[in-house]
Amino acid sequence: MTPSPESDPRRRYPEASRRTHFARERTLLAWWRTGVAVGAVALAIGGLLPKVSNVPRVRFEALGIGYGVLALVFVIGGSVRDRASQRAIAANSFAELPVWVVAGLTVYLSILIALSVIAFF
Repeated sequence: MTPSPESDPRRRYPEASRRTHFARERTLLAWWRTGVAVGAVALAIGGLLPKVSNVPRVRFEALGIGYGVLALVFVIGGSVRDRASQRAIAANSFAELPVWVVAGLTVYLSILIALSVIAFF
């Protein structure tokens, strides 16, 4: 009896091509690039903004730390995600991004954005 495509990962996910590996590398670089951009936002909000304007320093330093943590999540999380993708590609499988990661990042980023808007008033 021939296994169904759903039960046999080799049939469901054919062997990865070079394009697949390059796409994985581009995705890792996108995670890192996002982390670097968010790190720049953290420096601007937490370090530069309080020095060039008359805003409460503590409020913006706290926001800068929040964005700094998010930057680390993107850099470290991207590396962890890349490793999971490497293992999945080697096994002719797929590593789905867990829903809790997407939900957690969505909530965290939404809170940071809301606090950033509120901090200016």
